[in-house]
Amino acid sequence: MPSCIEWAEERHEECSDTSDEGYSECDDWDGNCCTWWPCSWACEVVTWVCVGWTWVSHVVCVAWNVVTTVTCVAWDVVTTAINAVIVTLESSVGWVLSAVAFLVELAEAIPGVGTLIRWIINFINFLAALIYSLVDILLGFLGVRPEKLLRVCSVVLRDEKGNVVANTPYAVQQLARAVTIFKAEANIRIIPSRPFHYTSGFSAAETPDDSWVVVDSGVSDSDLLDPACNGATDWGLAGSKNQLKMSTACFYGAWRRIWGYGSPVACVFIREIAGDTIGCAIWITDIAWIEGDILHPEHTAAASSATLGHEVGHAGNLWHIDDDPTNLMFPSVSGGDLLEDWQVLLLRASRHVTYF
Repeated sequence: MPSCIEWAEERHEECSDTSDEGYSECDDWDGNCCTWWPCSWACEVVTWVCVGWTWVSHVVCVAWNVVTTVTCVAWDVVTTAINAVIVTLESSVGWVLSAVAFLVELAEAIPGVGTLIRWIINFINFLAALIYSLVDILLGFLGVRPEKLLRVCSVVLRDEKGNVVANTPYAVQQLARAVTIFKAEANIRIIPSRPFHYTSGFSAAETPDDSWVVVDSGVSDSDLLDPACNGATDWGLAGSKNQLKMSTACFYGAWRRIWGYGSPVACVFIREIAGDTIGCAIWITDIAWIEGDILHPEHTAAASSATLGHEVGHAGNLWHIDDDPTNLMFPSVSGGDLLEDWQVLLLRASRHVTYF
């Protein structure tokens, strides 16, 4: 879904199209009416009932569009003002809060026990997000969907020799496609997890650039570079290494990962994922993996540029859609840009997607 105003324009066109179709059906009925009385008289009554119902439906549609648009715009005004204050405060004290959260994440990096703690915290945060999103889900079902935010921390790893596994322009390409899809389909603004980043529901979608991408300063081993796409690995040493890497490379915002509200998704560009896949996200974690383009230059094609958005979708409560190649969650590199309404509502109810 686009911004409130753009969505209102689309809804207005839908109301007009529905009305035109209704009047056309009334005319077709009237043209096929019988000519003998009293059948002709009864047929005319039905025609006028049809016209009246179409007119009322159009008025209701337009009126509801006005109500939902005003509500949506008003909420965007409120969130813009509140977010300006929150971003300023968070940018000042967020480092301290993240330092405290980092200590918790060190405990979460302990193999087995730490993973259990992390999964319990994330599951509780998932349930809490569903609960406090119930009103938002209801309003979204009725058509009121103000802009929400999704924070990402994008990291490019280095291999054992210190060489990057992905070019920065490739990472930016992936981010740009995700930004466009999430804004257009769900009115979700993807933003970088960093201080003093102010947003407004009245501005255009973000424009990712090199500053969005953190190139890791250290080297990584095969556990980090070539992860297996299954939750079992998160319970071993590989899971601990991934947790520590995310905690250091995506230090700012660690407190949100613990608190759960607006938890950033770490989009980590790795060397290769085991199996026939180019991206992976284990739903209960905060990490999405995307194969880099150094070893796989074919991934730079437009067909695979939605990989990051697809994996962030998994992190945001979505699963594969096997029967629609135009859907973002189609399990193929040729996946499209579209989301169903129910997917939008689930995504907007994620712990990663919030108003503030």
